[in-house]
Order: sequence, then C-alpha cells, then structure tokens
Amino acid sequence: MQDISKLCCVACGGENLCFGYLGIGGVSNVFIPSGVFSVSGSKTRSFVCLNCGYVSQYLPESKLERLRSRFKQEVEKA
Repeated sequence: MQDISKLCCVACGGENLCFGYLGIGGVSNVFIPSGVFSVSGSKTRSFVCLNCGYVSQYLPESKLERLRSRFKQEVEKA
C-alpha cells in the first residue's frame, strides 16, 4: 500500500494535502495507458494542496504495480 504521508505537492513542496477523487456522481478520472493492451484503465486518486491550491492526480501503488507488470509484458512481446 502506498504511504500517502510521503506524498507532497509538486508545485510548492507542501505536505498539507487533502485526498479524494475528481468527478461528479461517481464518475472519476481514469488513466488509460497508450501502447499497453488494457481492456480498462486505472482509476486515479487526486489531491489538493491546502497550502497553494494545486490539484493533482496519481495512481495508487497497487494500480501502478499492475501497470508496470503489463508494460513489461508488452515490451517483452515486441
């Protein structure tokens, strides 16, 4: 599991972050990698920096590991 306490704002370096999801009515942003076969994408998590207001997205560690594995498989096939 990703240790979100280690994440910081890429804009100001602040550590006062509020985590959540972007979207309305349960519709969230989904990352769909190009060049990697995937039936569906990965739902991203979001945060806003309470210091400067910067909003960003990231993939949770479990989704990132799955993407790394799939990407490696696709590269090995080529």
